[in-house]
Amino acid sequence: MFPHDTMIDTEVAEFLDLARSANVHFDIVNDRLHMRMVNPDWAMWKPCRHLLDEIGQVRIEAYVRQEAAEKSAVGRWTAVSAERLHLAVEAMR
Repeated sequence: MFPHDTMIDTEVAEFLDLARSANVHFDIVNDRLHMRMVNPDWAMWKPCRHLLDEIGQVRIEAYVRQEAAEKSAVGRWTAVSAERLHLAVEAMR
């Protein structure tokens, strides 16, 4: 069993927050996980790199994909709710 098999979402989220504080970002682009560094804080990179190895790319990618899917679902629900609200306002006029 690998360490990343037992990492819970909260631990992965904490890693991603730490990475963001070092100006390191993880995103899904063209269906692949990408790590982007913008003016990285090199002092913070060392612990981030250690955690990246410990958690593993597969687990981080799974979390980032899940987070993106959840945000997309909320966005769709919000758009549908706004449309229903708009229709209700129009019907009341």
